[in-house]
Amino acid sequence: MSGFERFNKILNLFSEKRSSLTVAEISEELKIPSSTIYRTVREMVLADFLESAAGSYFRLGQAFIKFNRIINLSDPLIQAGEPFLEKLANENPIPSTNILARLFGDKVMCISDFKYPSFKNNTSYQKGRLMPLLYGATSRAIIMQIKGKRLYDILNLEGLKDNKQQEIFIRGLDKDRKKGFCKTQGQVDRGLIGFAISINNKKLGIEASLSSIFNSSDYRPEHEPTIYANLSSYVILIERYINKIFFEIEAYHNNDLNKD
Repeated sequence: MSGFERFNKILNLFSEKRSSLTVAEISEELKIPSSTIYRTVREMVLADFLESAAGSYFRLGQAFIKFNRIINLSDPLIQAGEPFLEKLANENPIPSTNILARLFGDKVMCISDFKYPSFKNNTSYQKGRLMPLLYGATSRAIIMQIKGKRLYDILNLEGLKDNKQQEIFIRGLDKDRKKGFCKTQGQVDRGLIGFAISINNKKLGIEASLSSIFNSSDYRPEHEPTIYANLSSYVILIERYINKIFFEIEAYHNNDLNKD
């Protein structure tokens, strides 16, 4: 196992429910000798990826706060999309939580959100939390961008291995593509209904979605045209700004090449 793989495996042991670990616990989890884990943990502490907690425990370090700031200020999707989330919430016909999410490996991750003050419920889509790809409008609007062998590989990874089930799921995605948006109710959170539209930029490798989530008790069918129109308008603006950012990045690197 390479040093990076060991670093990665250690970091992925930490979670909301398990925020601190000892060298012995890490060693037991990874089946790696304690002496090796101790050396690796020491290197990670020196790089601020881990820090000492109470007793012999270690927790995630301050480096993640630094990198979180950098990504919030530099990620093209966050830059382009985050400023519109509050505007979308204010224009929706009923109180909503609005989510900007993207593909993260074989999962979906919320990277930014805005909750209208009178929307009281919490959604499972929270910043930094990994979510399944197959369920919920937020996720479906991302997976509907994926086709061919890559899609079948993801379905198999997510446990949808039966050919008939796969065909039914893909037919559902095709219907969503024709409609131009995804709509699901209660698939992820009971009592909530979600609408989502795909966001993509192949040049920057972005496969994402913009979604609005409502309380089912607030929603009426006559709200749908307004919700769809709002999401569509803001997705157009977000994709336009992502393109602008791409050209700015391209120009910056071209200038650097010309200087050389």
